[in-house]
Amino acid sequence: MMLRAILYLFLLAVPAACDRSGAVVVKEASAEEKARVEVVGAGVAKGLMEALGSELRRAMEVGGPLTAIPLCQKIALPLTAAASDSPDVIAVRRTTLKPRNPANAATERDRVVLELMAMRSEPEVEIRREGDAAHYYQPLIVQEVCLKCHGDPSTFPKELSEVLAASYPADKATGYVLGDLRGAIHVTIAIP
Repeated sequence: MMLRAILYLFLLAVPAACDRSGAVVVKEASAEEKARVEVVGAGVAKGLMEALGSELRRAMEVGGPLTAIPLCQKIALPLTAAASDSPDVIAVRRTTLKPRNPANAATERDRVVLELMAMRSEPEVEIRREGDAAHYYQPLIVQEVCLKCHGDPSTFPKELSEVLAASYPADKATGYVLGDLRGAIHVTIAIP
């Protein structure tokens, strides 16, 4: 099992493509490509966090978590999908090992990266290249305000637990503590 995990990490870390003969051709990202991916990915992640954060802050000020949850359910996926108008950005998504919304569940690629991030005392940005695309992962760290909806469910008011259960019947996104890795923003960027 451990050997399979190491092999999978190696395959994700080594950017490879096949030529016409089917032979594997390894392409290492240049320093310029890495720098561009970092700038594009960080910009998209920052823009998404600002847009989503401002909407959620406003909802929390108006009515607390009971107002924020339905708003988040309605706007989070569309805001994430529309987080970039750059022609270089192929896709943007939020991903986690403990999804509230099943659409944010980690893919196998995401899982490997998130597990690696979780092993670190301070998760950092991960960039993986596969073929003609780079995968930029910006860690999402649990802040104090996050705990109101993602903390210990035994501390939630009854109304909040009911809204969460009704809105997200398969919710796995609770039990976090301050500073935990909540997930990541995953930005897929074309490499010309």
